[in-house]
Amino acid sequence: MDRAEPFIAALGPDPAAVRWDLDAWPAVPEAGLEAISQKYAYLTLAVNSRDLYQDELSLDHTVYVHVRNRNGDQIDRVHWLADQAGGRFTGRVELARL
Repeated sequence: MDRAEPFIAALGPDPAAVRWDLDAWPAVPEAGLEAISQKYAYLTLAVNSRDLYQDELSLDHTVYVHVRNRNGDQIDRVHWLADQAGGRFTGRVELARL
């Protein structure tokens, strides 16, 4: 949040997106989550938009959690991460070809 808030404030009502590449998703044993390599560990914040490409403008913001989801096992990570930020998962799972 400390990096996102200044970015959001600087944009005002304009749409934009920013991506944070992570070293990896950590293991979270208490949630049954294994570590995930850097290739599958990043976040994208879509500001004033509900999609990555600013085609669906809105007055709020959307966070995309990018994870490997081979067997549907990583949706738990999305819920866990939302809990850590005091939010909740309200969107949909989208598949992307890499």
